[in-house]
Amino acid sequence: MGVVADAGTIEVTREMIARYCEVLGETNPLWTDDARAAAGPYGGIIAPPGFVSVLPARSQLNPKVKFGNSTFLGGRRIDAYAPVRPGDRISCREQITDVYAKTGRTGTMVFAIRRISYVNQDEVTVGVCDTSMLYREIGRAHV
Repeated sequence: MGVVADAGTIEVTREMIARYCEVLGETNPLWTDDARAAAGPYGGIIAPPGFVSVLPARSQLNPKVKFGNSTFLGGRRIDAYAPVRPGDRISCREQITDVYAKTGRTGTMVFAIRRISYVNQDEVTVGVCDTSMLYREIGRAHV
């Protein structure tokens, strides 16, 4: 934990933003209408705040969890800090921030929290995404 690894860099295109908006049904003119966005507060198209979470990051860090026989997504939190624009080069920086166990009514689960920070070409952090992966033992009765 604490180690930060390069998880790749990608150049954002207008087409990527348009496709993201299309798939999610986003209609905000700041994200979809070049003319209206140009007259808006950012002077052009920007990506919706959750856009960074779909940028491909090459996961390199292994939380080294040796528990259970099943792994699943526990949740994702996305914080947006600055606009992402077409032409931005976004670098993904990955870190395992926490690994811990919890025991509840269904037994023990181990949580591994992976943070990806998205940083633009000006070294401005535009967003951060924390993803929780859960590891647990699932018996035959649950399958």
